[in-house]
Amino acid sequence: MDYQTIKSFLSGLKTNCKGVERINDKLLVIESDDWGAIRTPSKQAIQAFESQGMNLSKSMYKVDSLASTEDLEYLFDLLLSIKNANGEHPIITANSIMANPDFERIKASDYKQYYFEPFTETYKKYPKHHQNLAILKKGIHEHIYRPQFHGREHLNIVRWMKALQSGDPFVRYTFDWGCTYSGKEDYAFMEAYDWNDIMEVSLHKRIIEEGMEIFKKTFGFQPSSFIAPCYNWDSKIESTLGELGIKWIQGMSNQLAPTGSFGQYKRVKHVFGERNKFGSRYNIRNVFFEPVTNPTIDWTDHAMAGINAAFLFQKPAVISTHRINYVGYIDPKNRENGLRQFKLLLQKIIKRWPEIKFISTDKLSEYI
Repeated sequence: MDYQTIKSFLSGLKTNCKGVERINDKLLVIESDDWGAIRTPSKQAIQAFESQGMNLSKSMYKVDSLASTEDLEYLFDLLLSIKNANGEHPIITANSIMANPDFERIKASDYKQYYFEPFTETYKKYPKHHQNLAILKKGIHEHIYRPQFHGREHLNIVRWMKALQSGDPFVRYTFDWGCTYSGKEDYAFMEAYDWNDIMEVSLHKRIIEEGMEIFKKTFGFQPSSFIAPCYNWDSKIESTLGELGIKWIQGMSNQLAPTGSFGQYKRVKHVFGERNKFGSRYNIRNVFFEPVTNPTIDWTDHAMAGINAAFLFQKPAVISTHRINYVGYIDPKNRENGLRQFKLLLQKIIKRWPEIKFISTDKLSEYI
């Protein structure tokens, strides 16, 4: 057992020993963020950004993009190839972004007004994505893909629009390529519910309400779990989440609560099963499988150690694994690597715990 695996196990023990809720069944929840959100639109965009001196060597923008139809088909084929002792397949809780900027309309307004389009409309503007919605609905029907709510956009609209209006050359340049990249190695534009002014919380509540409406119209059901982009949200939005039927708030053991300055947060501790005053519970991610972030780590052993720690304390094993690990629209090798390691992990899980139950986050309420 290497250092990273030991570290993962010990970290898992620390996370899972907290909280009073215990579950006898061995539950595996796979939470995957960012489905539907734009990142890099093409290889040509990467080349253009780098020609302007932007360093993408360590950036998610190097390989992340909207999942293509091929990406979805490869992922779904993998999930259907795995079964537990009861013949059930793994299911991905696909935390979905419902809309992206409408670049044409924003530019037509001379950057004075923000406009958005449903992610299904964004699909139509990409060359290998036109069949995506039909594939997603097939995955839902086959119980391998369960969309849940991640937000209307994965974008801090106030900050992005302010940068566009100021004429920031990098932001204007990436905008012209249909991208919200800032040209810097930061998440300032990605933290949708961070704020510089507390008054922005009312805007965030309206955005959430509109995003939930798009979700229901698109998928035909009400989501009952939510995760904030970048684990960053003000607790004041939780009243709106409760009103909209959110039973589970996904996240880490620390909520990053805004303080008015990007990168400076108040850390709010949460434990599994904890309930807020609006009736929502917190679900805590306690396993991490993110091969794209560090190729030197044995992510399969790393995740197995985290799962073992969760089960020792009778907690569900909740895997955090972002979309970026499974998309190959920009770079097929990225998808091949992610799927290869993911399949190996699922096979090891089945061998170690054949009785394991695969559930989506919204089904946790059935066990508490």
